[in-house]
Amino acid sequence: MIKNVLTVLLFVAVRAFAAGGVNDMYPHAELVKSQERYERRVGEMFSSGLWEVMNGAEKQALSGVRIELPLKGDGPLDAFSYINAGVPTVAFPVLSLKFIEDLSVTYAWRHVNRHSLEPIDEYLAMLKYRRPEDFPGARVPDPPTALGVPPRIWEQDKRVDELSLRFRNTAWAFILAHELGHLRFRHPGNKQVPPEVSQRNEMEADAFAVALLSRSDTIPMGMILWFQASVGYFKNRADFRTEAAYREWMQSEATHPINPERLQRLAVALNHAADASLSPKNAEVLRFIAGKVVGMGDILTEPDMQRLIARCAVLGRPEDLKRLHDRPCDERLK
Repeated sequence: MIKNVLTVLLFVAVRAFAAGGVNDMYPHAELVKSQERYERRVGEMFSSGLWEVMNGAEKQALSGVRIELPLKGDGPLDAFSYINAGVPTVAFPVLSLKFIEDLSVTYAWRHVNRHSLEPIDEYLAMLKYRRPEDFPGARVPDPPTALGVPPRIWEQDKRVDELSLRFRNTAWAFILAHELGHLRFRHPGNKQVPPEVSQRNEMEADAFAVALLSRSDTIPMGMILWFQASVGYFKNRADFRTEAAYREWMQSEATHPINPERLQRLAVALNHAADASLSPKNAEVLRFIAGKVVGMGDILTEPDMQRLIARCAVLGRPEDLKRLHDRPCDERLK
């Protein structure tokens, strides 16, 4: 009975969630201020890090590619690609770039200070299940604000600065390479093909990204944060009342889900890259990342675990996200 009540509660929460609130996480002026800096950095990442290691067929397919940075997309974890008047185009919204940057700073600060990482997953789930009015000031907070990171900490602590940049840059690079993979293989838009085709295309773009980054000798540590955020934010089994409803969504609507199969295929690609690496150290790190990805997939095979995370997000207090030590959800909800 408790499980059924919780399932209904989560279903209502998902239906009530307002994506617009998440899109208003940052003031408009702050996104505009960041846009030029991001355009310069992402442009350098493409021209110096990715284009140079592409083979002839890849360069031919991606000749003249444009990278656009609109201020907002469809939420804080959005990037997409399309063909515009014959020109292959990647759109990487400033909102998504900033969210990844802030999440990287948050993780780095908590990691180097040995603070609990537990609140990060809870925060991501709160973005999914809670409304703006549930947060202090009736506004969805950005990661550093929600998780108690001191202002401009990267200027005060070199360790945080270096680790956060490593996560940010490699997360950006993976996402950009993934979208370039869609353009390389001329994948049609998600609405133009059945969901199972779109899902296969996502896996092919993942594998392309891993291969391209391997050629540039980039270890995609930031991929961990990107998929961790995606696992917490996007739909999973706990968001459906029944297994049949979840399967129906997978077969009829889900175009690029974060599911165990996709994560397992990604781990295989990472392990292949490790096998091909000439650097034992790089190979070890790639296998470590693969293990983390498999672990995320394991969470998605456990509906009860998903429901527990969701329950903490739905019933927990946003103020508790600032805690520095692990504290079981049931203990905090008493």
